[in-house]
Formats: sequence, structure tokens, C-alpha cells
Amino acid sequence: MNVSNIQNILIRKTGRKPKASTDAALASLAGFLEQHEIADYLRYCLPEEVIEASGARVLPLSAIQEEMAEGAAPGSFVRPFGYLVVATSIGGNAVCFHSPSGKVFWVDHVSFNTKCISFKDRATGQWKYLYEYTPENVQKALVPLSDNIENFLGDLLADRLTKQLEALD
Repeated sequence: MNVSNIQNILIRKTGRKPKASTDAALASLAGFLEQHEIADYLRYCLPEEVIEASGARVLPLSAIQEEMAEGAAPGSFVRPFGYLVVATSIGGNAVCFHSPSGKVFWVDHVSFNTKCISFKDRATGQWKYLYEYTPENVQKALVPLSDNIENFLGDLLADRLTKQLEALD
């Protein structure tokens, strides 16, 4: 990831330099640091406070940790499968980075609960209910946003994704 590019976009947007985070501060998210773009984002590119970009709320470290805490939906349900919440919508849905793949996904907060995964099939319009949490079932409920974290961040922070994210919310 071109860290300085993302930092410069954030500085232009907020007038403030992104907050650097130490590995000690990131201890609760250590499993996500194996993916280099996620590690760069968490270490060097987080806003100091919640900022709005493309109609979403881009989260600082403390808010990411809250979204990933036990019982938080959708964060705690998708976390075991490598998804990290980095932004949320007004409706409580989430933008997640996927640690194993480096891809970006939209995660509906009502899709995940202790009993099942539920989602509206985009091809048929019918609701689906999956009663087993597996990587394949979790991914069926997600909407792909981008194959590249850096490109996605540039578009998100430059407010080029507003219509796309509003349509999903």
C-alpha cells in the first residue's frame, strides 16, 4: 500500500495527519496484521476520530475495536473468518477488509446473529437462511466492493463511492 498517498488523502479531507498506532495498541487486532495492506492501514492511516467519507463513517482505532468486540454485529460474527470492520453506515452496516484475500466487502448488520446467517439473494430476491457458520456461508451473505484495499480507500476517502454505498444501505 502507498501509505503516504492514503495519508495525504486523509490530510486533505480532515486537515489532520492520520494517527499512528503501535503494535501494542493493535494487540486486540493482531491477527489482522499479517495482511500487509491491513497492517499498513491500521498502523499508519487511521483517522483520529470518526470521519465521514462517501456517506460512511470511517472509524478510528477505538471504534474499530468496539465494532469487533464480542457480541457486536456484524463484527464479532465475521471476525473469525478474517473480516475487519473499518467503516460503518448510518444503517449500522459495515465495510470490512478481508485479511486472507485483501478484498473489501459490504456486510449487512442484520445478516449475522447467534442462530443463523440471513441474506437476500441478489439474483433471485429471495431471503436465504444458513444455519452453519462456515467461510463459504459467511461469504454468501457479503457484497464484494473491491479487490484492492488501497484503491478502495482512495475512492472512499475521495467521496467517489457515495451512490454505491447508499444503494447497499
